[in-house]
Amino acid sequence: MDLYAALQKPKPFERGASIWTDARISPQMLQAHLDGSTDSASYAPDRIDKTVSFLRDRLCLDEGRSLVDLGCGPGLYAERFARQGVAVTGIDISESSIAYATAQAKQAGQLIEYRNQSYCEPFGESCFDAAILVWEDLGVLSPDERQAVLCNIAAALRPGGMFAFDVASEQRLSELDSGGSWESFETGFFRTHPHVVIGKTWLFPETNSYCETSVVVDDEIAVYHNHLTVFTEQRIAQELHSAGLVVDYVGGDLMGSPLTGESSQLGVVAVKKREAMPFSTDR
Repeated sequence: MDLYAALQKPKPFERGASIWTDARISPQMLQAHLDGSTDSASYAPDRIDKTVSFLRDRLCLDEGRSLVDLGCGPGLYAERFARQGVAVTGIDISESSIAYATAQAKQAGQLIEYRNQSYCEPFGESCFDAAILVWEDLGVLSPDERQAVLCNIAAALRPGGMFAFDVASEQRLSELDSGGSWESFETGFFRTHPHVVIGKTWLFPETNSYCETSVVVDDEIAVYHNHLTVFTEQRIAQELHSAGLVVDYVGGDLMGSPLTGESSQLGVVAVKKREAMPFSTDR
């Protein structure tokens, strides 16, 4: 790929190289997850603690109940829930994150099941009481991918099971800088040797999404696209309904904060339908 082609606007949800499976990035991604001073890959420890506390009550995760942590990374949520007696399964596409989480669980004597797989593929049938998908991961997927994941979650939950997740709200669009930038690094997130990163944010009103593109230049050119969909309460309720899930709660995050017009997130809890019921977006 030449630089001119790399700098062109992608199509909505067009995929570039994957930061999750790129062997050159995987070690830095793991360290970013474990860096408690930033939200660059996982939320800071204090926020994780508040999220776990809120979700344990909201999802009725008493001791012995089962939870699947989707996009579990190095197990930051899984290990906290496991310490409270919840039976946890963690799923992540990153081999290095799963290896780290498995080693940590073994060292701590925790019986957490970790699976190195994509949650875009089925992962169970009526076997979990609850599921979580944190750090706005649902919004990085295309509409078809989101529907597949939501159907996988609905299939894996027992009737009445609950699913908690966060997504970006439309407020996020007002915070975007759609200009471009470039910076040179001796070493950094994308490479451990000298390289240049050219960044650009693209808006896609037709899909209620935007894309943060990073073009990395060293002895070759690599393009990484990070797409993110923004949601209203009605749009997320409609997508959940199509998969057999209904909204139970919407807040400004997954820590119990109220939703306001200034909230840049929606923290959502949905329930798997026990039987067919009419759809309504009224709350």
